Amino acid sequence: MTNIQIAQQAFENLAAGWATGNFQPFIDMLADDVVFWLPVGKQRDTGFTYEDKQQLIARLQARTAAGDRLIFHPPDHITSNETTVTLEFASQGTMGEQPYQSRNLISFDITGDKISGIREYFGDID
Repeated sequence: MTNIQIAQQAFENLAAGWATGNFQPFIDMLADDVVFWLPVGKQRDTGFTYEDKQQLIARLQARTAAGDRLIFHPPDHITSNETTVTLEFASQGTMGEQPYQSRNLISFDITGDKISGIREYFGDID
């Protein structure tokens, strides 16, 4: 598989997880030491990892148990270099018990056949 194909599969698995609550296929694509970057909150400008994948699974399950659901539209822009694939897309659903609709970016760093880094930008894109 090419990096673009791996990223597209990860995107489809993440989208399916947000729609159904089953994130396991997405989790299975992650390297054990995957690093996350988020542009907001206490994680801003700092990469972070989960102690293990079970922590990530618990976080995602808590979000879906609270009623958070998203529908990802197919990416309308995909850019890549040798190690990173970035997908731009629209999403809609419910987050924090509020209607949610936005433009989003997600970047996957790929090492071998695993996702080794994730940068999420959920919100308006200027």
